[in-house]
Amino acid sequence: MSRVFINEWKRAINTSTILAVIGVMFCICFDSWNDLVSAMQSGNPVWCVYYFISNSAFGGMCKNYILPVFAALPFAASLCEDRSSKAVAYIASREGMRRYGAVKYIVNILIGGLVVASGTVLLMLFLRIRLQMTSDYYGASAESAADLFHKWLAVHYPVLYCVTEAALGFMRGMLWAGASLLVSLYIRDKFVITMFPFLGSYVIVKASQIASLDANWRFDQILIGRTVIHNSGYTVMAAAFVSGILVFLMGVYFTERLARGLRDGMFYESK
Repeated sequence: MSRVFINEWKRAINTSTILAVIGVMFCICFDSWNDLVSAMQSGNPVWCVYYFISNSAFGGMCKNYILPVFAALPFAASLCEDRSSKAVAYIASREGMRRYGAVKYIVNILIGGLVVASGTVLLMLFLRIRLQMTSDYYGASAESAADLFHKWLAVHYPVLYCVTEAALGFMRGMLWAGASLLVSLYIRDKFVITMFPFLGSYVIVKASQIASLDANWRFDQILIGRTVIHNSGYTVMAAAFVSGILVFLMGVYFTERLARGLRDGMFYESK
């Protein structure tokens, strides 16, 4: 299993991975681009790293809809590539059907999570070169650990704030990368597979609005850092628990469905 894992991991670390990390950074920036330009030019102390991260979570179109696409960019279409190159039969016969599917799924969710987490952390470090982590405005108002957007953590424990944002980003990246790989079981178009998180995010937001769901309890709002359940620690634990269940269920379904398809011969055809 280690051999196929190493081979798949090498495939996942490619030019698309680097572009995806940069894309994540720009997605968060673009939600406050004019403010960011002003901050870099003026050096006004009112601007801070926390402002740009929280503003992207609160009203950002790029972070909500476009950022998840970059989680799927490096590896979610790898099954489609294997089918096109007729490598599926060879790899599955050599490594085993379920092992092949499990490794592909694990590598995919790991690289998807790392892309989002790395992009988030690198952006925060880059902004920190010119800006302070929080301004006096946020420090004066962060009196409770239950503040929205993890404000209290950003003011009192900035390193843990960075870890929290990275952890939530990692979970979000895993989920959308895994979902895109599931789509590749049924769709052969690489563009559609990669762009599925965009459509999926839109559907989730619209369905939640139609159902009038409380934004404070929506899982998608938790993962973008907009909602805090009691405090940041509970929020991360709750997000990890739910994400773990969803990732596991998707992985089981993907592995079993792929193995069944391989037995039936449906993944062996190039067209």
